[in-house]
Amino acid sequence: LLLLLLSICIVINQMSVISNSIASSSTTNGGSGSARNISQYDDADAIIRRSYHQSYGHILPCEDNPSWMKGRETSNIAKNCILKTRDYIISENVTVPWWFQTLLRDITGRGGGVYAPWHHFDTTKPLLNFCTIDKVATSEWRKVFCELNKADCVNTTKGSCGRKKCTWKTLQAMPEEAPWAVFVRDPLERLLSGFLDKCFNSFTRLRQGHCAPNVVFNPREGLKNDKHTSYPNLLDSIEGEGKDKLMFEAYVDVMPLKWNSHFVPQALHCDLYRNIAKFHFVGVMGKDFYFDLDRMANQFGGQLPEVLNSSFRYMDQVKNENHNNTGNIVGNHAKHASEKVKRFYTARTVRKALEYLSIDYVTLGLRVPDWAKEMLNNDSM
Repeated sequence: LLLLLLSICIVINQMSVISNSIASSSTTNGGSGSARNISQYDDADAIIRRSYHQSYGHILPCEDNPSWMKGRETSNIAKNCILKTRDYIISENVTVPWWFQTLLRDITGRGGGVYAPWHHFDTTKPLLNFCTIDKVATSEWRKVFCELNKADCVNTTKGSCGRKKCTWKTLQAMPEEAPWAVFVRDPLERLLSGFLDKCFNSFTRLRQGHCAPNVVFNPREGLKNDKHTSYPNLLDSIEGEGKDKLMFEAYVDVMPLKWNSHFVPQALHCDLYRNIAKFHFVGVMGKDFYFDLDRMANQFGGQLPEVLNSSFRYMDQVKNENHNNTGNIVGNHAKHASEKVKRFYTARTVRKALEYLSIDYVTLGLRVPDWAKEMLNNDSM
């Protein structure tokens, strides 16, 4: 308990130093007039650029490995590249934000999840490698690839198919030239979706254990004070008006003490931050999600259109020109985060999230949604 409290105090102190540094930077660069200073601080693009420069901008370049696009070697290549940066920052004592230090620690450590094999699906029907990212319809993509590889699990004794006779990775030999595809999502919406799925419900927090750090949000025995009385769970102890916003804000503040792969930036999955330009197809799980599914189906063909439609029911949406996907069609696992952003986000949590997830906006070509910019602008008035 003492070590935990000490860690939290250190983090709060670092957060204060960083905030003061940011405020000082805004004042220095803002010219005359406090309104201009506030505007610069609250500008989403400025927040992203500043945070990226202070954190992800320190990631060291890695040699272009010709084996990268050869399928199942991808994860090891990506992890070794990030390990190089982690070791450099530690050995050279490079100054970076505290949350970036814990990110490098957690994604390269045991159980980090980001470089696990379940982020890579493949099939020969049609020939396709797929990078799957937590909270980007992963549950549905599992169903898709199980169906695409269904023939592999007929009359087989291989354990890869399991009791469900399902495999996300084909049992056939994958040619090295097989194309790659990926879907990404607005980082702010994905962060909220992860919170709703893994943290908002107390039963889910206990059962899954993905709302980290569990010692704060899901203590199995409870933290105790000097009188040996358990403290309440941080999220469950929040009551009153604006509870949803306060719960989400508390989570975003503490989350980087222990990163869970459901909340790690998308760009760090499948080495996307370095290699997204090499992907043969990139779709976005946004308002035009159905149309990107249609584009993917047409590009790769075979049984893919039928299988995609079975999981996502996109064909009628495209036929009806529905450009307003809110997650309602994407299975029972959908959390409809795009509809709930204003219920949970505040300008403060937008700023924090843009800092943590700046690499997604810089390297994946995603733009900050209008609602987030409006929230920042209204807060600065």
